[in-house]
Amino acid sequence: MLAIGRIKSLGMTTIIVEQSAIAALQLADRAIILTMGQIVFDGTAQDVLDNADLRQPYLAI
Repeated sequence: MLAIGRIKSLGMTTIIVEQSAIAALQLADRAIILTMGQIVFDGTAQDVLDNADLRQPYLAI
């Protein structure tokens, strides 16, 4: 967590791969959701958490 915070503070691009999508979204600024190789969402991580139409199918919450 500390290393990720330091990288972000330097303005570097970071890709987070995390088994838990919710954990990844809590660390991310942006989120891209792919279905069958097609982008179905590209926006902020907070938009995913705030949108029930995205939360239910992709996060199961």
